[in-house]
Amino acid sequence: MGNSHLSVDKMKTVLILPMLAYFMFLPPGYGQSATQLELNQAANRQYTAADLALNKAYSQLMRSLQPKRQQQLKVAQRAWLKFRDAQAELVSSAYTGGSIRPLIHSQALRELTEHRTAELTRMYRDDAAQ
Repeated sequence: MGNSHLSVDKMKTVLILPMLAYFMFLPPGYGQSATQLELNQAANRQYTAADLALNKAYSQLMRSLQPKRQQQLKVAQRAWLKFRDAQAELVSSAYTGGSIRPLIHSQALRELTEHRTAELTRMYRDDAAQ
């Protein structure tokens, strides 16, 4: 019985944290009367912040690698960028014609970008540990 309560608490945390992170990028005084355009813009700001973090992680890893591995990373990153963009298009295409499509597109870009940033950061740490 205690374990099921703990699972519910963890589930609530998993569901609430992304919402809190989303609202961190909204301007002060942002209320429930936000327009779809404002929500789309907020989602785009979140993606832009995630992209900046990705570029920092990529640069940091690139500087730590030998030339051969730098070239391999360049090839992998270019392929990943194509995948990311295509995946975001696929996900958001379900909302073509809808005003929410830009928000869905930005969210998909952000999620994929954050995941890639974590991968590059792990690679950097693993490389530095050797």
